[in-house]
Amino acid sequence: MGGEEFFFEQIRSAGCLSYLLGCAREKVCVAIDPELDKAADYVELAEFFGSKLLYAVDTHTHADHNSACKILRERYGVKVIMHRATDAPYVDIRVDDGDAVEFGAQCLKVIHTPGHTQDAMCLLFQDRIFTGDTLLIGGCGRTDLPGGNAAAQYESLLKLKALGDQIRVYPGHDYREAVSTLGDEKQKN
Repeated sequence: MGGEEFFFEQIRSAGCLSYLLGCAREKVCVAIDPELDKAADYVELAEFFGSKLLYAVDTHTHADHNSACKILRERYGVKVIMHRATDAPYVDIRVDDGDAVEFGAQCLKVIHTPGHTQDAMCLLFQDRIFTGDTLLIGGCGRTDLPGGNAAAQYESLLKLKALGDQIRVYPGHDYREAVSTLGDEKQKN
């Protein structure tokens, strides 16, 4: 759990990582990269914090697991957010580089990071960044899958490299560890 202004939970499931991030004051939250088998868990966790789940955000179109976004939208009325380059038909809000996703008094900044997929994006929140499969701990997302582009991935990683070393990295998978910093990734990755 985070400080008084926001709350934060990392959810692990079979090598994948998803997140619940909320505004403590306004009692609203977002699920980042929610997994299908955990759909009800995000709603229950939001309720545990006395909050309502407003948004489900996929950082990219997932090939390795099923997103809960569509189910959260259909069953719970949660708005789905993805990058405008996505082909997903169930998206309510399409965002682009530099856009802000506001939830209560909190805000995620969208950074378009194509490469792993054309619709990949990272979400910057204060001293942390949710990198999906763009940047993993000790690695990065594959570019040999449909929509992948190694040159675009390289440019996206350079974009992240320009951010501060102290920013904590929260990836979409925990192949090694579940959190790092950009400084550590710049040195070791």
